[in-house]
Amino acid sequence: MALYSQDKIEEIRSRADIVEIIGAHVQLRRAGRNFTGLCPFHNEKTPSFSVNPERGFFHCFGCGAGGSVFDFVMRMDALTFPEAIQTLARRYGIALPQPIASPGAPSAEERDALANANQVAAEFYAHVLWNTPDGAIAREYLKGRDITVETAKSFALGFAPARPANLAAALRKRGLVPAGLKVGLLKQDDRSGSPYDMFRARLMFPIRDAQGRVVAFGGRVLDDRLPKYINSPESPIYSKARTVYGLSEARQAITKADRAIIVEGYIDVIALAQAGFKETVASLGTSLTVEQIRLLARYTKNLLACFDGDNAGRKASMRALEVFLDAGMLGRGAFIPPGFDPDTLVRQHGAQAMTEVLDQAELLVEYFLHEQAAAASGSVEERARSAERVAQILGKITNPFEFDLLARKASGMLGIDEELLRVEGRKARQTKRPAATPPAPRRQARAIDAGSQAKLALIALALLWPDLRPEVGARIDFPTSDDALTALVEACRSELLDSAFEAAVMPHLSDDQRVRLSELMVGPLLADEAKKHILMEDYLKALAEKYRRDQLRDLRRAAAGGSVDPMTATAAAQEVITLRRQGGRRDY
Repeated sequence: MALYSQDKIEEIRSRADIVEIIGAHVQLRRAGRNFTGLCPFHNEKTPSFSVNPERGFFHCFGCGAGGSVFDFVMRMDALTFPEAIQTLARRYGIALPQPIASPGAPSAEERDALANANQVAAEFYAHVLWNTPDGAIAREYLKGRDITVETAKSFALGFAPARPANLAAALRKRGLVPAGLKVGLLKQDDRSGSPYDMFRARLMFPIRDAQGRVVAFGGRVLDDRLPKYINSPESPIYSKARTVYGLSEARQAITKADRAIIVEGYIDVIALAQAGFKETVASLGTSLTVEQIRLLARYTKNLLACFDGDNAGRKASMRALEVFLDAGMLGRGAFIPPGFDPDTLVRQHGAQAMTEVLDQAELLVEYFLHEQAAAASGSVEERARSAERVAQILGKITNPFEFDLLARKASGMLGIDEELLRVEGRKARQTKRPAATPPAPRRQARAIDAGSQAKLALIALALLWPDLRPEVGARIDFPTSDDALTALVEACRSELLDSAFEAAVMPHLSDDQRVRLSELMVGPLLADEAKKHILMEDYLKALAEKYRRDQLRDLRRAAAGGSVDPMTATAAAQEVITLRRQGGRRDY
């Protein structure tokens, strides 16, 4: 993972216009010192999303999402922090130092060349499709599939001409032949050594990553040749197990709808998107993988996979269940009527038919239980085998509440002792390392006590007004076991840039605390600079009083306990009196 200096991060933060970045996704309107709009992270009709450009923070008072411009880019594009830095640096023309690559990994220049070769190819194929006689057959095919020009262009569809070296010539002009060979756009003739096009006379489907960069292609013949589809090979910029088709086009719709529909084919994605189901993506020529599910889980926890309604579809749903559980999720399944796929269903019966299919989706694990209950209606041996399969599945469920509810339900459905299922399920879990559960989405901040409120407000003040940091660091002079408070004190006592200050403190906050902090940063409480010293004094006193209350509690216990010697108890009682006098008339 690339690491960047704090001064470089600070440069990016100062150049990145948070209103401009967020405004590309949200229609913002000025409201006093802030901008407001509809939150892009959950469905709402009344704006509860607020951006403060002066402080560089955003906060949604509906779902609790909040943070800096880096947080927004990370959430919106499902990026890591280094990736968010790189994205913003590219946008604002800021040069980043070359990160040290791990042994065997491609350099940044090589990755750029590979991506450029794919981009040139995508533009070449699109030009052939829409502007040449070669593309006529593909244009007719799309028309016959009821795919509009607008939809086809939104997915950057193209056509590879039949002649063997058209793309090769285009890549040669740009010095990208080596890159084209590495990403599988070209092959090399064994005799002459000349490069030629891998994809010929095929409708081309660019495969883009979440940021819209073309990383691979799928190509479909329009006649009876085999294979019907060929796809780009794995490359340094493409792993089909870690990529889903249509994510670049669907990610905002997924966030808005708070669900992702997973289908099997390129055309299914395009047809459903055109029919209004823009939150649709597809696996890439293979069964769903754990990595694909975890990628989608960055955007929503509501994943709905579509399966054929025949025996093959039921078997596929059972395989998908285990993959979902290995990814730490339950997942839902919807079954397309036999004889249809998502494309033909919406073309022949309209979007309402697909809506009805999706409305009938059920948790895959519940579907599995029904299947096993049906299989267990026969002999003792069949019931025992079904119970064993259920126990194996229970062993994959790491959420204790889900485990409890499903063990109870399975017991009733199978007629098997509940405790036995629980024991066998736990045994199955111990024999296999549990999969990591994707992080839960941030929630609205819960009510917090005065001491925690004071701590967060002091962090906000220190972020906003660096001149307050020395006094905050000096005044919090009592011992504390709170990691965030300790980090605040250490950061205040050091001469850190704003980005380094934030980086030193923020990792020690819980999700709820980060939500509350972003709320403070966009709210009116800290808006008046003239009152910053008054607020600091109030919060420092509140924090000191919280410390005294904790000390009084411990001392009272020591004084009242019979396990300490009389001298200790007497000293503790005297300390209680002293602390009460220091605390004034407050009733502790």
